Amino acid sequence: MINIRTRVKHLIQKYRTNDPAIIAAHLNIKISYEDLDVNTKGFYIKLVTNKFIVINQNLNETEKRVVLAHELGHAVLHNNKTTCFIREYTLFPRGKIEAEANKFAAELLINETELDKLTLSEICTNQLASYYGVPEQLIIYKFKGVKL
Repeated sequence: MINIRTRVKHLIQKYRTNDPAIIAAHLNIKISYEDLDVNTKGFYIKLVTNKFIVINQNLNETEKRVVLAHELGHAVLHNNKTTCFIREYTLFPRGKIEAEANKFAAELLINETELDKLTLSEICTNQLASYYGVPEQLIIYKFKGVKL
């Protein structure tokens, strides 16, 4: 079982940042911004020993950051697989892998120690998402099952 929270904390401590682009550079993962189909926000692929994250250049800066964090999650958690291959050819449910990448992005981009527990328990998901500059769904992934 993958302990995503621990993996992310280790990366943040090791590289002294939660910036997904800086962490990707340290991990020798190449990032490319391309004009992708409107339904494709980004993807991770490994070719031989090279790792690539491709992000749709048409996204706004906040979306690019979130998608990059999500795809970095695939690169770190599912590093020996291409996620498209996993979706089509193995028994792993599509939802599990995407959920793990979402949890990784949430742990990376949301530092709950910035706010005290009282504040966290009194503001709504929408307000937290606005504060951290992430979609509400990432707030849910971050705090699901956490007692504040």
